[in-house]
Amino acid sequence: MCKLSLCLLVAIFGCLVADSLAGVARNGDVQRQIVVVKNVRDFAAEHPGLKLQRLQKQPAGRMSGQSVRYTLGARVSGDRLVAQGADVFSYPAQKDVSVQLTYPESGAGSIVTFVELICTQDNSEGNAYVVAGGIGQRFISIVVEAKQTNSFGYQAQYFGSD
Repeated sequence: MCKLSLCLLVAIFGCLVADSLAGVARNGDVQRQIVVVKNVRDFAAEHPGLKLQRLQKQPAGRMSGQSVRYTLGARVSGDRLVAQGADVFSYPAQKDVSVQLTYPESGAGSIVTFVELICTQDNSEGNAYVVAGGIGQRFISIVVEAKQTNSFGYQAQYFGSD
């Protein structure tokens, strides 16, 4: 129980640090409607003009389960870590998992230059797609899919410039 408490404390601290690192100017006038995407193929079928942008996928090394690294964009001179987040999910039986990650959660953030997602799951089957915003814009929304897994975790880092 002590390890679990320590892990939760570290996760909460990480979220607080990420929020303080963000340095995002919150503009109350900026409104964006976030649509939660449960199935990226259904979402694409409902929006015929939409071009889904797939993130680059590569193995991220062996931890517990399979680790997959997704990236988009490139680090540029003067950019910095503007946000980060992490979460872990466990399921009693294998299932397809879909998670939507959005930076920033509201308002306008820094101009996104690079995104890195490290996902840990039972296998390496899955993908990540940009469904709104993107590199060079002040927001990004990504759907991450993992296939037939009992556990799924992610660590997301967003880099940007002003």
